[in-house]
Formats: sequence, C-alpha cells, structure tokens
Amino acid sequence: MLQKILVPSDLSDESNSVIPYAVTLAQAFHSKLYLLHVMDPASLKEPENLLDFPRLTRMLALDVNATDLPPLKKTVAVAKMYVYKKDRAEAIAESAVSKKVDLICMASNKDGVNLAWWSVGSIIESIIASTPCHVLCIHGRPIKDKDWKRPRFKHVLSLTELGSAGAETFLKVLPLAHKFNSMLHVFPLVTSRTGKLPEDNPLREVAKINPAQTNILLFAKPDKRLQNLLAFVKKTPIDLIVMAPSTRARFSNRLVNDVLVNLLRATDSPVLLLR
Repeated sequence: MLQKILVPSDLSDESNSVIPYAVTLAQAFHSKLYLLHVMDPASLKEPENLLDFPRLTRMLALDVNATDLPPLKKTVAVAKMYVYKKDRAEAIAESAVSKKVDLICMASNKDGVNLAWWSVGSIIESIIASTPCHVLCIHGRPIKDKDWKRPRFKHVLSLTELGSAGAETFLKVLPLAHKFNSMLHVFPLVTSRTGKLPEDNPLREVAKINPAQTNILLFAKPDKRLQNLLAFVKKTPIDLIVMAPSTRARFSNRLVNDVLVNLLRATDSPVLLLR
C-alpha cells in the first residue's frame, strides 16, 4: 500500500509534528521514508544554517511492542534530501514524482501556510492539486521531538460518496484499518432527506466485509452535513480522517466553508486524501 513516503519539512517544530504519523505508517507498512528540506537559493549567500531533521531513534522505538499496535518494523530505510529551489511546492512535487512516492505527509505551519477560511495553505493546496499520490496533512503544532507520541489509528473516519466512487475509496482504506485493527466509521454523503442509504448502494455490500468494526453514520438531519460531521468529530476520539479529493469538492463550497480546513481546525486528527 505504502512503499515510499515523503515528508517535506522546513525543520520547524510545527512542520516536523507530522513525522510521528509518517514514521508509524512506514514501520507498519515497511515503507522507505524520504525526509525533504527545500531551501531558497538565496540562502547560499547567508551564513551556514546547521539545522537538521530530528533524530528518529526514539520515535522508532516508542511503544514498538505495544499490544494495541500492529507489529512495527524496528528500523526503516530513511533518506534525507536537501534541495535548493525558490518554489517550494514545485520542489516537493518534483521530488514526489522522481521518487515515485505513494504518500506525502505535510503539516500546515506559520511559515506562510496558516489555515485560512478557504485553504490549508498555498503549498499544501498546490501539492494536493498537482501530485498523483495520497496526501496526509495535519494542523502543525509546536511539539518538540522529545514529546512526540505514537499515533494509534484506532478510530478511522471515512467521508464517503455514495455509489461506486465511494466504495472504491472505502476499499482503499480497508488495508490501513485492518493493519491497525481500527474501528471504521463511515460518513456517507447522503442527499436524501430520509437519511437512508439506497438499497442498491455498493457501500452496503462493502461494509459487510467487517461488520463488527464498521459503523455507518446516519443522522436525523442529513442535509446538515458539515454540522453533523463537526459535532461527531468533537465528541468522538477520531485518530484519522480519510476522504477522496472529489469528496472534499462535493462536501462543501470551498469559497464558503471548506471541509478540510474545518476538520483541521476542529480536531488534532490528521486528514488523509486518498487518490
């Protein structure tokens, strides 16, 4: 599922706060990890900056034998990449394509990519729009590497379109849910005012694959989609939110209320955009 994972970072604590998620997925899926730092060519004329990525030794060993986690590989292949380029988004996209990565993990942070009412940041938005791989993003927090915690992915929320497109996304998230023995909550984009899934909807059949750990969410007022979603994530301990880019586009009007921005503001959960 995830053979290669790319983690771009400006080396700040906020940007590095996505690393525990990338490391955990790399250990679980035996992935190769690429750590990328993009530098402005103008910095060549400045005094040498000795900042580097945090050491991963502690993170790799953290809770590695915990019974509530899948078997985690104790070491992963790690490659550090340093690129001089003015356009950071372009450098990240080029690196993702050249290395043929399956997943890019990024954190929004204070360096020009703060959450806005319509965007999770120009760089992340550019990566989502221009790369063919999955993208995992979080709201960056100033957490020191000594305080990193191991994510569990025990509760996964999937925002899913009805029909074959939704079933396809659902099937893509099943390997991750199976790997981490997750409870999979499915938030279908029901448009009917009855709030019921059509009898011929393929999601019904897909959900039967593991019914004991699949929870299809239905609400009394299905037309209040964003309100229902935010209320659910605020009262339920969700560890990962998953959707397709097309689901993001259909879920809300990005010029008024973007679902990805709202989720990153409302929770500490990472959001995975599945291709």
